[in-house]
Amino acid sequence: MKKKKILLFIPLIVIILIIFLSLTLTKPKNWIDNILKNDYEIYTLECDGTTNILDKKVLVDIKNKWKDLSNNGPFLGNINTCHKKIIIDYNNIVADIEIVDDTSIIVKENNSDDYYTYYTNAKELINYINKYFK
Repeated sequence: MKKKKILLFIPLIVIILIIFLSLTLTKPKNWIDNILKNDYEIYTLECDGTTNILDKKVLVDIKNKWKDLSNNGPFLGNINTCHKKIIIDYNNIVADIEIVDDTSIIVKENNSDDYYTYYTNAKELINYINKYFK
């Protein structure tokens, strides 16, 4: 009887261990991964109101450059200043990436907290994004 119980629990323990390891070893996803799973539009918005629809591969390129950025928490600067923006519209949610200066961006999703997240070390990403503005 004890052997049957042991033989029953060993596969169960192995399955639980496999599930646990697969959950802990998976690569952490960023907010862009969630957008890429959906249908979305991506476009630029300049301070004069000019927009330009971008190819969806631009978001994949942005995601690939995102790993270099440093999240510095909430943006404490003036959000009423006009900045060039990349707008991503998906599932009735709008996210925008605003270029603050040569090395910093801020990101805001309309369904998230009431503040912009401030990222630095964004020079490579900003250089890439700037080629889509006039």
